[in-house]
Amino acid sequence: MEQDRDCPHCGEKMDPIETPMESSWGGEIHYVCFNDECCYFKKSWESLENQGIPGTGYRCRIDPRGACGPLAVWSSEALKDRICRDIQKASE
Repeated sequence: MEQDRDCPHCGEKMDPIETPMESSWGGEIHYVCFNDECCYFKKSWESLENQGIPGTGYRCRIDPRGACGPLAVWSSEALKDRICRDIQKASE
């Protein structure tokens, strides 16, 4: 059973997502903070805009080895369709 993960930025429970098999991550389970009020997510849009990367933000992601980092998104709904509902239910 996967363990629950909390976002280090806002403290909200992170959701497990399965990355696409065709990605370089190979279908592994990663945990993502989908809290739209998370400071990390909210600040990311302006930060990337200032770097010349418009229309992109990032969410906090924890990989299977426990490393924490950004996951690029193009909207507040991006990647929510990748949430693994079965893993979520098993951990409740």
